[in-house]
Amino acid sequence: MIQPIHPEQLFVTSLEKFVNKADKFIKIYYSGISDENHITEIMQELKNLVLDTELQQLEIDYNYNCEIKDLMIDYFDSSWY
Repeated sequence: MIQPIHPEQLFVTSLEKFVNKADKFIKIYYSGISDENHITEIMQELKNLVLDTELQQLEIDYNYNCEIKDLMIDYFDSSWY
């Protein structure tokens, strides 16, 4: 049976992505080969990670609200007989 992904799992996945990218950027930065373009790329990647995390949370919230709405409709429909 397929089970929904829990918000905690999405958070951990996003955190792992962030740590992997941050580690790569830190290694490049401290190797001395980074330049202004690379710093700009790092900042853009960080913004993208934040947006991805926010989008995932919005999807979770939307699905949760839809589920609650459906349950409420079922409850009210079943209480009329």
